[in-house]
Amino acid sequence: MKRNFRIGIILLACLIAFSGVSPAQESTRKKNAKFLNRVSVGGYIGFQFGSVAGIVVTPEIKIRIFDQLYGGVGFTYQYNRFKDYYYDMQNNDYINLNLNVFGGRAFLRYYLASIFENFLGNIFAHVEYEYLTYKRPYVFDPKGYIIDPYMNTFSPGKQIVEINSLFVGAGYKQPIGGRAYADFLILFNLNDTYDSPYANPLFRIGFGYNF
Repeated sequence: MKRNFRIGIILLACLIAFSGVSPAQESTRKKNAKFLNRVSVGGYIGFQFGSVAGIVVTPEIKIRIFDQLYGGVGFTYQYNRFKDYYYDMQNNDYINLNLNVFGGRAFLRYYLASIFENFLGNIFAHVEYEYLTYKRPYVFDPKGYIIDPYMNTFSPGKQIVEINSLFVGAGYKQPIGGRAYADFLILFNLNDTYDSPYANPLFRIGFGYNF
């Protein structure tokens, strides 16, 4: 009788072990699911054609910190081609400017969903810091013979350019089915400099997905 009882206990333990997820595993799964519900991924891709041509790719990930405040980070790559940007006074010729720009950004975004329960809750405020760097094929030189559209003079050489931008603005989140959405933003660069690749105001259209 005791032997049959022990066999029964062993079989029951094996059945529990192989019949599904254990309570500990289920708890971990729920925690992971709860965390993923706070995460979304997305970004935007931009194209431009003509005398100024380029492409911008910026994937991003953001997480809800608390309430409707989200924090996120992203990577940025830009390729820009400016036709006849420089003029070579020595050779009487125009020169194109081709740039590969790399960088990253960090942002905070607050949605008005905690204030409005209608479509106005999809409006959000946005603040962002972005760092970009690229290698310019010419260096500033007061005696240089290569000039840009702003009459700055350069000489051949390599110069590392670093750009620090601070954006503030607002946007609107438009659901487009299921957990996908589109973002429409208007931003202003508070640190607009000669080297900045942006012009105020800056418009963005991005896409994302909520887990």
